[in-house]
Amino acid sequence: MSRLERALVRLAGDLNALGARWALIGGLAVSVRAEPRTTRDVDVAIAVASEREAEDLVRGLRARGYRLLPFHFERRDDRLATVRMIAPGEGDEGVVVDLLFGSAGIEEEIVAAAEVLELSPGAVPVAAVGHLLALKVLAENDNRPFDRSDIRALLKVAGPQDVELARRSLELMERRGHGRGKHLLARFDSFLAST
Repeated sequence: MSRLERALVRLAGDLNALGARWALIGGLAVSVRAEPRTTRDVDVAIAVASEREAEDLVRGLRARGYRLLPFHFERRDDRLATVRMIAPGEGDEGVVVDLLFGSAGIEEEIVAAAEVLELSPGAVPVAAVGHLLALKVLAENDNRPFDRSDIRALLKVAGPQDVELARRSLELMERRGHGRGKHLLARFDSFLAST
């Protein structure tokens, strides 16, 4: 088992023990849903009902050995959006764990639609293809080349329902003020046109 797989197994157990509602996203989820690729982090969307619930979860993970990275969190609308931590037992260059609480504005929907899949390390809730597409379109920029290749890989396996879910998710992101100044639907349409 690789360091990344061990970190995922540990994180899954810790999140479940802490009662978190979560789903795997990011490069690992793309590897599960579409095309394997390298990554050094574990990204998860976390659904929380309040800021306090997010803070309690971060405290719970810290008590279990996770370390906050410098510049470890991002706030949006004065709420915790993203927290970046190092997995237990890892050095400073070790496996990074990114917790997304409100970065995209659709974390609740992502978690609710996630499918529990049996992976080599065990059962893990994995975000739907449509949600992964939406997250990648939101994150994509000139400094993140993996996002573009991830979008292309996901579009190869996406059915019409996945494309529709991505479209609805991008609309929700923009409506909820999480579009980051991008024209998300236009960006998505340009990826669709190029495949």
